[in-house]
Amino acid sequence: MDSIRALREYPVSKVVLAVGEQKTSGERIARKIAEKMAKELKTVWDVRIVEIDKKNVMRAASQLVRIIKDEKERGENTILNVSGSLRTFAVAAYIAACVTGSKLISSIPLYNERDEEVGIEEIVEIPVLPVDFPGKEQLEIISAVGNGVKSLDELVLKLNPDIKKGSQEFRGERSRISHHIAKLEDIGFVRRRKVGRNVRIEVTGLGKIISEVFACQNSSIRISEN
Repeated sequence: MDSIRALREYPVSKVVLAVGEQKTSGERIARKIAEKMAKELKTVWDVRIVEIDKKNVMRAASQLVRIIKDEKERGENTILNVSGSLRTFAVAAYIAACVTGSKLISSIPLYNERDEEVGIEEIVEIPVLPVDFPGKEQLEIISAVGNGVKSLDELVLKLNPDIKKGSQEFRGERSRISHHIAKLEDIGFVRRRKVGRNVRIEVTGLGKIISEVFACQNSSIRISEN
């Protein structure tokens, strides 16, 4: 609670409290605490509670990116506070902060002479590494792959619905997209696996997060144009 109150030094208008999706014994306690905090914080800020997958780091990061995206569409920036959080959630928040360029903060606990935690000593901002995003064409390919395609040919036609399969134009596009897929696989955004005679293409967890950010950037551009 102290680490949230300390946010008064930031231009905060809303607080989003994250609880785990999993209904574990420890999570029941966390939910009660979150509900109590929400009641107290509502006197100062707009507050809501969201469920985050605290066991699956990549899914949690994707969920956080979606929250950041929604706030961005409203013209708001997001500060991620990982004070006292589970390690898995802290890692997910760090990934989300890296790919969205959001601020990430944590608190340094304050202890008394009996080594009891009595509050916070300081709020620190954690530096995040900038992400080298794929180019526009590669981002469009990731988006087109979506939940997966059965073959490279399917992906080519999905990206170019007007060209005829087997034509010279089709073969040229197939070669170009195959080159991009190889690069995207090397950096961990997609993976290929053989299924029968075909090679299925799927987006990885990291690729899905990048796709979320790409969608966020596009929506921001549309908003600014309007």
